[in-house]
Amino acid sequence: MFRKPTNKDTDSSAALSFGGNGKIHNAIGTGSSLSGKLNFEGGARIDGSFDGELIVKGPLVIGEGARIIADILADAVIVGGSVKGNITAKKVDILRGGRVYGDLITGSFTAEEGGFLRGQVRMTDGENAEEDFGFLPHKQPQPLAAAS
Repeated sequence: MFRKPTNKDTDSSAALSFGGNGKIHNAIGTGSSLSGKLNFEGGARIDGSFDGELIVKGPLVIGEGARIIADILADAVIVGGSVKGNITAKKVDILRGGRVYGDLITGSFTAEEGGFLRGQVRMTDGENAEEDFGFLPHKQPQPLAAAS
């Protein structure tokens, strides 16, 4: 689950070692800023800023300088930048310097030394794939009732 990075792993493009063809078909470049709901067919890479909701039918690579505020549903996610939001994916890798502030629902999770996660991890075996990997609204915490 936790491992030390190798030189090969520090380049997130080299870390595309999951199912499918692993090709990146869509990109949001450095200096770009988008908001809203994005649906990608095939892999995607984000090196800029995004605020909203991301659905990726393929791998998603979040580059070192990326700043994401979004709930994410993807086949696999590699985090090299910063994500504030929940991630639902079959595989999640947090690279050295990657930061996630949110919960994970995943079948496979790794974090390199120097990767950061503030949230909960729900591991799944895929038996309830629709429930586990479908886009589920994450409940917001309810405020505590004031003591009388």
